[in-house]
Amino acid sequence: MANVATGPYYQESAEERLTELNHELTLLIEVFPHVLPEVLREVLVKFDGEDRLEVAINSLLKHDDLWVKGRLRPMIERIANDLATTDTSRIPETEMFRSSSYRWAVKVNLLQEFKSLSKSTVKAVLAEKNHSYTMARPVLQGISSKTWRHSIGKFFSRWSKSTDDVSEKHGMIQWTKAPDGSRMPILRETGDAELDQELHDTVLAPLLARHRAQQEVNDQQLAEEVNLQEAISADGLFECGCCFGSTTFEQMACCTKSLHIICFDCISRAMNEALYGQSWGQTVDPDRGLLKCLVPTADESCSGCIPYEITQRAVIQSPKGLPSWLKFESRLREEALTKAQVPLVRCPVCSYAESTDLYLPPDAFDYTINYHNPLQTLLYIVFALLSLPLILTYLVLRHLPFFCNQFPSPSILLHNSLIRLTNRSLLPTRFRCRAPTCLAQTCMTCSQPWLDPHTCSNPCSSTGQPTSLRTAIESARTAALKRTCPRCNTSFIKDSGCNKLTCVCGYSMCYVCRQGLGEREGGQGYRHFCQHFRVRGGKCGECESCDLYGGDDGEAEKVELAGRKAEKEWRERWSLVKNGGGVLTTASGEGKRDEAAEVSWSVQGEVDWWVSKLLACKERPPRRQTDGAGEE
Repeated sequence: MANVATGPYYQESAEERLTELNHELTLLIEVFPHVLPEVLREVLVKFDGEDRLEVAINSLLKHDDLWVKGRLRPMIERIANDLATTDTSRIPETEMFRSSSYRWAVKVNLLQEFKSLSKSTVKAVLAEKNHSYTMARPVLQGISSKTWRHSIGKFFSRWSKSTDDVSEKHGMIQWTKAPDGSRMPILRETGDAELDQELHDTVLAPLLARHRAQQEVNDQQLAEEVNLQEAISADGLFECGCCFGSTTFEQMACCTKSLHIICFDCISRAMNEALYGQSWGQTVDPDRGLLKCLVPTADESCSGCIPYEITQRAVIQSPKGLPSWLKFESRLREEALTKAQVPLVRCPVCSYAESTDLYLPPDAFDYTINYHNPLQTLLYIVFALLSLPLILTYLVLRHLPFFCNQFPSPSILLHNSLIRLTNRSLLPTRFRCRAPTCLAQTCMTCSQPWLDPHTCSNPCSSTGQPTSLRTAIESARTAALKRTCPRCNTSFIKDSGCNKLTCVCGYSMCYVCRQGLGEREGGQGYRHFCQHFRVRGGKCGECESCDLYGGDDGEAEKVELAGRKAEKEWRERWSLVKNGGGVLTTASGEGKRDEAAEVSWSVQGEVDWWVSKLLACKERPPRRQTDGAGEE
């Protein structure tokens, strides 16, 4: 049997079966996008035969509560996976079925690295993490940190040479000496090409990238120091007209009018003050999108500007300069769109916007009173009549000299609102963001993430927050408490009782350390737990065995940390702030806008809201064209 198992026929059939299982798993995720992939893997493993996919789908449809048991995918993960363009990348590689050679290599290497842990503990963690080396290793590190061997090693490591880079201490990294005398990291062989590629992508490649980036920074600093020494010896320094410091030719810029010399440090400080301070209007020329000349003159300030390419180079080469430059460009775009008064459709996730100023024939639509709810429309009309003094005040303020440019024309506001009302019935409901860093798909009606089949709902609950936040936090906390049987791959959570867990397949394990307790695994049963008597409870001082009824010391902290991490990720991607007119914009990273833009935007939003409540847009039926002979 061993020869058959290792023969080419068996390997070919195993590869075909693995490919077929992954293909069927991808199809199941497309049909059930709200279910965790581990549930779908359990269903596929339970059935076999040519009709396995059909049987799995019917079983999930008929017995959804028995299979799922609350294991649903968070909203953020579902949206991120829907952005993929190919079938093989719709789900992460860690969620796919793994080959037997990969699983064997992962188990052997982890057992060799974590010798202080039992074999059953490693197998249990691998079953929880779908035999993924990248996901299982941090969990095993947390379990191993509680053993006495780790405590002794940590005590002696205080006197050893340490490093802040965790990947440099990785067990699969081996350091060799390069010909130039520097240390170069290489990977140890694992015996499986797939695991070698995973370690290269997750461990070695980031480590080499960080070393390469640090080397480039060191080379840049050395080149600047050498250039400065050569300029000093050749008396080739230039004086900055802003800070009156000396700088080299490569670290200076000239304005476009009077050729004033400005150093890169002054440009970087001026950019930071304009973005995060109060000098945006005095430092930036929004019409040309450039920084103004920073050199003070005797009579008046210079009207020149610093060229775009030089400003970009000066800002980006400063510490944390790239985020500042991206913020500068984003703010310039926002101001240009606000001043243009162009009707826009905005992405609820990022600052991306598209113009909706489409050509509409004058006789294509009719605007009538909204008769869908007559009583509600009547109340809105009464409130609109009561707000006439505010409208008159707005008209009076607009004609004053100081406010003439601060408030848009009422005709422009009404025109934009009618166009937006028309576009709601003309444009498609699904909005696809084209920003490379976002690519989100949202609903234009409810501004919620688009999931097929999509049903519009109230985007905010009574607390003012999107309802999917609770689901994301609960899913993350549940995943932190989950345990998986290494024999049948069934996932479960302990609700009450002792820490000896027994699966439906008969496998027994410890809830705290995941070590197998059955006779087949060489376990000790209840003797695995602490046998010493404690009067007032608490942690035993005579042994380090697991408690029978006590929980894991760090379990509550892990659950809380998982919940906070899920909430942070959710808010970074889907935290929305609703403006007065119902237009949703991102809550972070936009900076402080000008007061004129805020007033203009809020007024436009209010007009949009009133128009959407009072008026209804209907498309006119096409006219019937008849020839000269008339109808027959």
